[in-house]
Amino acid sequence: MLNIKLNGLKEKFYRKNFLLNHQVGSKGAVIIFFAFILIVSLLYLFQVNSLATKGYEIKDLEEKAAELRAKNKALELQITELRSTERITREIKNLDMVAVARVEYLKANGTSVAIKR
Repeated sequence: MLNIKLNGLKEKFYRKNFLLNHQVGSKGAVIIFFAFILIVSLLYLFQVNSLATKGYEIKDLEEKAAELRAKNKALELQITELRSTERITREIKNLDMVAVARVEYLKANGTSVAIKR
């Protein structure tokens, strides 16, 4: 029992002396506090700046996507106009093409065909 009390007293003594010997002065505490505040502030500033930059990048990409959607829509409209039967009929007349009455197909003797030059 006495041994347990002595061990407890030794622990308190060592803890008290450790704290006394390793205490930081009030100036040191203020410096550490301001250093901590500075580090946290810099991290906060870095994160806010990063978020703002990402916001501008997202805005630019959304604008580019809208432009590409508009261009795609215009190209689809152009494809539809070029495929229309009215346009094809008009081009046939402009090129002086005539309707074919009879179509003849050629049969190849082998499986491959080439032109001799």
